[in-house]
Formats: sequence, C-alpha cells, structure tokens
Amino acid sequence: MDHHTASSAELATDHYFIQWVKHPNEESTLYWKNWLEMNPDKAGVIADARQLVLLLSQEEEEEDSDELDNIWEKLTEARRNDNNQSGGTGKLIALWQNKKLISIAAAVLTLIVSGIIFFQYNNKRMVEYATNFGEKRTIHLPDSSIITLNANSTVTIPTEWSDDSPREVQLKGEAYFSVTHKVNKQKFIVTTSEGIQVEVLGTEFNLSDRGKESKIVLASGRIRLKIAQQSDDKQLDMKPGELVTVTPDAKITRKQVKPALYTSWKDNKVYFDDYTLAEVATMLEQTYGYKVVFRDTALADQRITAFLEVKDLDDILTTISETFEVDITRQNNQIIISSL
Repeated sequence: MDHHTASSAELATDHYFIQWVKHPNEESTLYWKNWLEMNPDKAGVIADARQLVLLLSQEEEEEDSDELDNIWEKLTEARRNDNNQSGGTGKLIALWQNKKLISIAAAVLTLIVSGIIFFQYNNKRMVEYATNFGEKRTIHLPDSSIITLNANSTVTIPTEWSDDSPREVQLKGEAYFSVTHKVNKQKFIVTTSEGIQVEVLGTEFNLSDRGKESKIVLASGRIRLKIAQQSDDKQLDMKPGELVTVTPDAKITRKQVKPALYTSWKDNKVYFDDYTLAEVATMLEQTYGYKVVFRDTALADQRITAFLEVKDLDDILTTISETFEVDITRQNNQIIISSL
C-alpha cells in the first residue's frame, strides 16, 4: 500500500499500520515518526486511521459476539439498501443506544463505504475488498504478495495468516496475483465463486471468474488447478503462457497465449482477441455496469481484434463506432448500438 495516498480507512486495513497501533516496537515507531515528520499534512489521516484500528480492536476483544453479529447484519443491510436506491430519501436505521457500539459501528461503516468489510468466518477474522464499476484497486497482503483487483470484483482474505497452513483467498470477479514464494513452500490457494481452486507456490497469474466461464492465464511460475466435477475433482498443472478456460459443466480448454495481452487491463489497456461484439458487450456490462442493447441484432455477431489504451469507457465506444460505422448513444444505464 502506498501510505502517501492511502485514506484513513485504507490505512486501518494495512497490516504494518495495524501492528504498529496494536503492538508498537522500536522499528515501527521510528518509521511512522519519520513518516509524519515528512508528511505533516497527513497527521489527521493517521489519527483517524489509528482510531479506527483501536475501535475495531475493542469490538474484537470486548464485545458480545451475538451483539456484534447484529451490528454486521444491520450495517450490511443498510449498505444493501443504499446500493439498491437510486435517488429519494435514504432509509434511517436505528441501531443502538450504547455509545461505545455506536462508535464501533461508525468505524465499521467508514470501512464499508470504502469497499472494505471485516467479518468472522469459521472462527477466522476476514476482510473483504471490493471495487466499483470502472475502478481498480491494489492490495498488499501480509506475506508481501500483491493483488490487483479489476472493476466490479471482490476478494476475501484472512486478516492474519499462520506459517503452518495454506494462505487462502476467495475471488469473485477478476484479479491479477503476484504471489510471494515462501521458504517453507507454504501454499497460496485462490478459490473462485464457482469452486475452482488455483494452488500456487510462487508465481504471477490472472484469474477471471465472470459470467459463464472461468479463465486462468499463467504469466510465470507454476500453478495447479482443482476443478470440481460430479464424480471427483480434476487436477491440472499449468505452464507459463497457458490460458485455461473452464465452463460451468467443467469442460476444459487450454492454449498458448501471450499473457501480457490478457493482463493488460491492470495497465489501463484492453485486448479483444477476435471477440464478437456480444462478448465486448458482456465485458462492458461487467466492468462498467452498463446494459448494452443492439438495435440491429446482427451487429452482435460482428468480430473485433484490437489492443487499446483505455482512459475511460469512451475510448472503447469510439473504437467500436469507427470500426463498424455504427451509432452509439448512452441513456441512463444503457449503451445503445445502432446501424447508421
């Protein structure tokens, strides 16, 4: 995490910052003392982040678990209602009279608004990072591995990892993983929403868990896929430069590709590999949140191969419009494509 640009909510989830607040030592104290001297304008951000960590620590250590479950339930419901509303007055939810719980709830809500959610699962404390449509996010893990999260995606990890058990991550959407190799060969396992497991020792790969297919591109290193089937699980070892596609009925295809083309999204580039416009439309819906409508259904079968630098959605739409000589308009949450 870049501490210079991080918000208070992001700092409150940074492993190094949390360790300093909860278990300060000479090294960490010196680091943050020098950092504040170099960045005096960030004193307020540091103070707010420290308060968030302390409040969440109180929640973890002192509050009744049933009451905390109630907090999460109500805050999650409030977030869901807020996401479903498109204007009008917001819904006011009366939570608690307990001032301490209100403070904790305020801290929790700050993280929720920032796309960061803590929760308990199988006695493990978890944190979920999420991105909105059109947003990317870089996440630094406690083991120094890095996840680049694409738009409209979520990744869930434990807040702490032990040295004697696999490092486990859950993904829904798309992400690029740069995994740190551990001397003890500790495994790193990513599980998709469809149940596909990617088992890693130390490598870089792209994993897309969107729509009807899962796609894995291995940039370097070695990974093993575990794919659930009706009779038993199938295992598949991948080599660098391979793209493996898995369908919902566990059909597998693999081919050699240039990984850089399939990971270009993290550098604000887009690669269409002989895509139909229908496939491009699916990407636009998943990444930017727009519903694409073809006035002439035959347009959906047109194909495009292109490698684009993309600052925003208009760059893609302009390319499509000029390539196929079509008219493209945006109305509310729809993109309408029509023949000229």
